[in-house]
Amino acid sequence: MMDYFYGTQAKQFASVEIPKELLTGKNFSSLSPSAKMLYAVMLDRMNEASKHNWFDEENRVYIIYPLNQIKEDINFSKHTIIDCMTELENIGLIYKLQIKGKPNKIYVKNFNERKLFQHVG
Repeated sequence: MMDYFYGTQAKQFASVEIPKELLTGKNFSSLSPSAKMLYAVMLDRMNEASKHNWFDEENRVYIIYPLNQIKEDINFSKHTIIDCMTELENIGLIYKLQIKGKPNKIYVKNFNERKLFQHVG
């Protein structure tokens, strides 16, 4: 049986924010709940970018997030992660840059930008 939270205990857990626009926006209605969750986790992961100097020559932020690490972090199957990544790429929320012999650079794009949807459809 699970116990209740008391006093300030509710603040003890790390959390990932899912932008409301991602949940309710018409532009994102086709995304699966799993893809929305993965995008939110990737947004959170961007906090590490400045710590690791993950900026390209144009000062664009990217993340390094290997599939096995994603699997460990959110407990999705490899198949689900790949499907979610495909959804996010297809709608323009992420861009994966493959570099031979190195982990992919993942550019997590700004969901508020109108340019995001210009190439979709």
